[in-house]
Amino acid sequence: MKVKLLPAVFLFLGSYFPLSVILLMQDITEVSWEKSVCWSLHGCELPALENSSRSLTFFVLCSVSLVMFFWVLRNLPSDHEVTVKDAKTVPNDLINYVFPYVVSFMGLDLGVDGRFYGFVIFLALMFLITYRSGQILMNPLLLAMGWQLYELNVVTTKHVRTRMALSKSPVYPNDTLKCCYIQGMYILSKEQD
Repeated sequence: MKVKLLPAVFLFLGSYFPLSVILLMQDITEVSWEKSVCWSLHGCELPALENSSRSLTFFVLCSVSLVMFFWVLRNLPSDHEVTVKDAKTVPNDLINYVFPYVVSFMGLDLGVDGRFYGFVIFLALMFLITYRSGQILMNPLLLAMGWQLYELNVVTTKHVRTRMALSKSPVYPNDTLKCCYIQGMYILSKEQD
């Protein structure tokens, strides 16, 4: 099964949620940073932003996308069954997909049109690359939510296959698991038979 375009956009933008938070924090004006912290529910003001339309739009898009990403992941149909012959965790692969991009834009100035539109083009190209390569599910936020990437040798429909898999629960040899197969990767359900 191939991820359709709109869910793929949600999956992709959801992975940039940490970057949207960083950019939002960087967009807070110096005057707002100099104010004391407001501990009351009455009389507090939200911090002023220098480029509120750009930073808030990106933050809201990434926030909604992140929620949609986890909703899609939770509601995938488990229509296949696999028996695990052996499983090996792949601890660094998920995290490698976002760190270079976050670090690249730590100093992004949303108020400079050239840099902002260059950033938009960069994100569009990254989406195209990850979507076409079938790596759209490689979201490092999955690590924070307890998911793990595995390389599995599995038996399915009486054939032995080697596949990458995402699972929220530990995977052990001889486990029989329900899963959904998307773009060359198994998404394993928590249910075990």
